[in-house]
Amino acid sequence: MVTIPLPPLPAPPPYTPRVDVKAIFQHDDEKKFLSTLPTRIQDAPLPSFDPGVLNNELLNLSIYQKLDPDDPTKTEDAGGNITKGTYAGTQVALTQLYSRIEQRYDDPCYSTYFDVLAVEPTLPRYINLDEKKASYKFTPYPTLEDGSQAQFPPHLDHIPAQDDVAQWKIFSILGIAEATVLLQKVMPDEFLGKTKDWILSKEREVVAGSPQTGLTIQDVVDYNKHNRKSATDIARGENLGLLDDWYSDRRFADQQLSGCNPTTIKNISDERAHEFVKAAKDNGYDKWAAALPKADRKSLFIQDNSYFREAIGVKDPAGEMNHKQAWSDLNWACGSVSLFQLHPDGKLHPIAICIDYLGSMDKSVTIFNKRMLPTDPTAGEKTDWAWRYAKTCAQVSDWLVHELAIHLTNAHLIEEAVIVATNRTIPMEHIIYRILSPHWYKTLSLNAAARASLVPQVIADIIGFSPDQAFAFIRHSYDNFDFVGNYVPHDLESRGFPATEEGLNDPRYKNYPYAKNMLSLWESLRTYVKSMLELCYDKNDPNAVARDEYVKAWVNEVHTAAHIKTFPTITTIDELTDAITMCIHIASPFHTAVNYLQNFYQSFVVGRPPMLCSPPPKTLAQLRAFREADLVAALPINRQREWLLAAHVPWLLSFKVESDRSLLNYALSQWSVYKKKEREQDKQVRDISELFYLDLCRLAKKFYYNSRDMDPGSIPYMVLDPASTAVSILI
Repeated sequence: MVTIPLPPLPAPPPYTPRVDVKAIFQHDDEKKFLSTLPTRIQDAPLPSFDPGVLNNELLNLSIYQKLDPDDPTKTEDAGGNITKGTYAGTQVALTQLYSRIEQRYDDPCYSTYFDVLAVEPTLPRYINLDEKKASYKFTPYPTLEDGSQAQFPPHLDHIPAQDDVAQWKIFSILGIAEATVLLQKVMPDEFLGKTKDWILSKEREVVAGSPQTGLTIQDVVDYNKHNRKSATDIARGENLGLLDDWYSDRRFADQQLSGCNPTTIKNISDERAHEFVKAAKDNGYDKWAAALPKADRKSLFIQDNSYFREAIGVKDPAGEMNHKQAWSDLNWACGSVSLFQLHPDGKLHPIAICIDYLGSMDKSVTIFNKRMLPTDPTAGEKTDWAWRYAKTCAQVSDWLVHELAIHLTNAHLIEEAVIVATNRTIPMEHIIYRILSPHWYKTLSLNAAARASLVPQVIADIIGFSPDQAFAFIRHSYDNFDFVGNYVPHDLESRGFPATEEGLNDPRYKNYPYAKNMLSLWESLRTYVKSMLELCYDKNDPNAVARDEYVKAWVNEVHTAAHIKTFPTITTIDELTDAITMCIHIASPFHTAVNYLQNFYQSFVVGRPPMLCSPPPKTLAQLRAFREADLVAALPINRQREWLLAAHVPWLLSFKVESDRSLLNYALSQWSVYKKKEREQDKQVRDISELFYLDLCRLAKKFYYNSRDMDPGSIPYMVLDPASTAVSILI
């Protein structure tokens, strides 16, 4: 048999000088930052027209192709032309349009598959509703046609699994090439280059040559400081491991409010509060047993992952969660429950961690922090190995929640269901379609790549769930997604936070910029959406929306074919406004918040690993006896392939949003479309777009100050700057 040699694993990048840690905490110069935000929209430079806005205008002008009803592989010109007052006559728009045509048809990587079906075509295609229903079809759910369980929630069924062409236009080509090497080389024989030399040198340094002893954590920290990926993300290639206190209570707590998953921390329930008090009493934590009952219940917050076993179908509440791929070592998962206290000065402090909830805390291992307050001495944090292990368990659990539930399901998959349902029920000229379609750019192709490659070939390798359990976890997240409950004001209130700007201005919330920024963006988006809808629905007619048969069909399609039962029944313009705002929120600011900080927090794998590499301790006594070697054994330090995958994927997914694909540029592009038009309604769209753009500029300033007003030493939180917020799920 002929063996085709596989390309070698990539060596790490050239030596990187030690980073100036102080620079990580610095904001852009205030005067320089503010100078990028014009006070008049007329002064704003337009880098390139937003592609969704461009498509809408070309459709409006009938400059598009129509499918031949007798032969769907052929199209015909709609016969439109450029008219007076339209931006399409400008050189920049024509240049962009021709560039899109040449890029698609000159690139041999591109298939005509999407063009033929008009799903993500090069040029806009107008297809009537009946034809759209034929093109956009949902996969069966919850069972397939043969009666077997569907792996993923309902999605577009006609993108073939082997069609991965979109990946080369979505991701960095270099990044895809490296990932392909990692996937192909299932069990690499060895690292190459500097990485190989480093590992061999450390192996020689291991006491008595015991391979199971592994490397020290400090070795990994030192290596990280000198070997990092290129600076392609919003954090300029920096990561958490560059901080001397990356392992500390402060950094662990900060991530709950301003990390890559600041969306699930919530006020404690009575049941959990009683369990933690009892655990403190039963395990000899007398100071905590006395302090917790006296604490203001509203100041106690948890990250509660006690539902993991139920979600993945493990019936035994104490059953192990682990999995071994045929070519990998055994991985473990854990469903931790972490308790925090939010102090009046805004400092969040970890109190206790149940490392893996086994039906009740009585049957689980729960450890309490030796440090009672954020101001307590930190000298012993580095060598408190039992507590560091517990925080690692919490990070493993949150990695699973973030990647499989919050990021993949609540953003990518929920949005795809809305995209397909909208295309099946809403004509292209309808205001709902015109508002939403610019926020769908690249999403369908990207999701197809995630289903075909990311989950089964990457995620399955680096977590403690089996592939079937991972799919069950995703379906559980989808089936339990509360569409209306996740409206930003509802979400904040349900998790125990103020749902008003005034409330969030309390010093207690100064270190929760996600909440402050997201509420402001929600209100800005909602104002824009309602203004656009009122151009088409008579705001003085309370039944205008209720009479719209397309809205009724849309709601029914989302309820039935998309299986999102919590989607609202829409009868008023306010209900329609909220639903559309939510769709944009998911695609734009929400996905931006949970996606673009991944490299900073996850590429330093030991700080936020996707799995445990040894079984969790069964008793508190075992945990209290932990030393560094026990923590090292739990981390993927000696797992070559898994380590590289866990570090590479967040880098690949964190490429900074291009300026012409931002929410800010979307508003500017739409204003540019309408700025010279003369119809009264067109003038109104122009004015609405201008107000939206200027409001986003106002928010950019506000977000800058929100970030700067956090405690000294905080990581700047500028991911939701409208100039960096992606207009759609681009990656």
